[in-house]
Amino acid sequence: MSGQPWNLSLAAWEIGRPGSGFGARVGGLGVVVEQLPPELIRAAARRGLDLHVQTLSPCFGWYDRGALELVEPALPVRLDGGELVFQAYRRRVPQVVSLEEGAVEVDLEMIYLWHPELLGWTEPGSIYPEDPWLGARVYAAVSQAMAAFLERHPAQTLHLHDYHVGLVPFFLSRSLAETMPVHLTVHNGSYQGVVPLQGGGYETLDSLGLDGARLFHRYFDHRDEINLLRAAMLRVHELGGRITTVSGDLEGSWGYAAELRTPQHVLVERAAQLGGSSPLRVFVPNGGLDVFEKLPVAGITNGLSDGCKPERLPELHAATLREQQARRPGEPFFRHPAVQRAMLERDHHFDAGRLAIKAELKRLLHLECFGAEPQGDPPIIVVVGRLVDQKHLDLVLDIVEPVVARVPDARFAVLASATDQAGRAWERAFAAMASRYPDRFFYDERFLQPLSRLMMAGGDFTLVPSRFEPCGLVDYEASLLGNVVIARRTGGLAKMQGCGYLYDWLDEGDPQGEARVFGELVVHALETRRDRPWEHRTKLMASMAVDASWDSSADVYLDLYLHGLQSLAWRRARRELLAGFVDELGPDHARFTRLFAPALEPWADPLDWELFHTLRGDQGT
Repeated sequence: MSGQPWNLSLAAWEIGRPGSGFGARVGGLGVVVEQLPPELIRAAARRGLDLHVQTLSPCFGWYDRGALELVEPALPVRLDGGELVFQAYRRRVPQVVSLEEGAVEVDLEMIYLWHPELLGWTEPGSIYPEDPWLGARVYAAVSQAMAAFLERHPAQTLHLHDYHVGLVPFFLSRSLAETMPVHLTVHNGSYQGVVPLQGGGYETLDSLGLDGARLFHRYFDHRDEINLLRAAMLRVHELGGRITTVSGDLEGSWGYAAELRTPQHVLVERAAQLGGSSPLRVFVPNGGLDVFEKLPVAGITNGLSDGCKPERLPELHAATLREQQARRPGEPFFRHPAVQRAMLERDHHFDAGRLAIKAELKRLLHLECFGAEPQGDPPIIVVVGRLVDQKHLDLVLDIVEPVVARVPDARFAVLASATDQAGRAWERAFAAMASRYPDRFFYDERFLQPLSRLMMAGGDFTLVPSRFEPCGLVDYEASLLGNVVIARRTGGLAKMQGCGYLYDWLDEGDPQGEARVFGELVVHALETRRDRPWEHRTKLMASMAVDASWDSSADVYLDLYLHGLQSLAWRRARRELLAGFVDELGPDHARFTRLFAPALEPWADPLDWELFHTLRGDQGT
């Protein structure tokens, strides 16, 4: 590939860049897809590769299509037995990429697929259909439109992100599927695109523009329902691509990659060992989808941009805050006037050699949360996140009183907002806790980025008791800001082993048991800070020195893409070998075919079976 342009297409439902008016970000998926392209270009340049990155995504209803370039006015899509027409729009985004020889500006190409009826309902806070069948129709239609675009504008490699766009390979022509490697990254295996059958399985797929009779049992059928993620994983593997997830290593030996490959019975055994008795309820990361246990799933741990480091963080830059505040007149970022004035008047960037500035940020945080100057140096424990079941932040409520009873000067500062009815009940519980202990517990449901950054930069510890955490970005963000993580050892949070405090727990049916273990760990961390300050400082320094960059991850992705090209070459060579052997049979073809019988599992030889189908003229998928 050296010296030749190499075109990479990334397909995703979220691509980040929400502030531009042409992007969406609900969770970590949008962060990753926003940050990955320039990091890949930078990694490719180090190897002398001319990488061009194009992003494929839906065109959501609030986008101003008049500001986009129409590049394909009619992309045909089949749905419900009829034909729809999508349009493809393009936007070129200038991006400054830092290279060894200096910064250069490159153009990232964004392609947006639009259909008014299927996507016109979307708005910034709502881009995923709540109804599973409606979701399947929208995802299948957009995947078809993406495939149709790629047929007219082929890429050298296609990288799919999550099941929403996982059907693209089913709509590619055979010629394109045999020349363009396709890979799939699973960002959250708990969401699999499970869809109840609409009549029968064949009819359900037929409605989505797929050949139900040929595809249902082989790819989509899981417990008599449609499973879009299962189908996507099987098809990508069949085409020679790799399935990855967002933490772990290529061998899948740790992190989320290892969890997705772990059977339920193994988790139950571990839970019993941790809890000392048979567990009542154990969360299974792969949701019982055994394809995860049978296909090779690799982990590539996501990174963070350099802009998240304390010496570069925009929210610690006074001019940036003033500019952002000007767009929100009458609604100050910080409620305490002295904090608002200090943050907007001067910069507060720091690093491991300038911790006095971090101490000043901690003073401002205490003033903002508790309305008074701190007496001494009380530890501030920070919680930042969404009030959803996955984050398990309700566990924090169970440990506040036991922790404060043993470490009386401990302070809790919580910034968390709800997205559903259950979350709103937790909001009320957090607010009640703040009313009960106003000088010990602070709660704010407004999710303001400047406030969350102050909490991260000024806090001593961050709590992350997630039930599952595929990648973990909040642990990176906190650590880089000198905020030591106290977390459950799950998914990507395991990477904090060397610089944080981690606990193990699996039995969700015993919340009191988990609260006891979690609370003991928090007290241990607080006592370490108080009684063995040198030990705490070692962890703090290790946290700030954690390698959260994209460099190694981007290099692994490039290796993955190059492997995909070589894998296709191997498959072409294998087909040629088989075809050549069949041709050589000549008049003996019928006899050899009649007698040739490959073994079944566990003694099956895949190449024998491929020859078996070649001899009979099977066309496969």
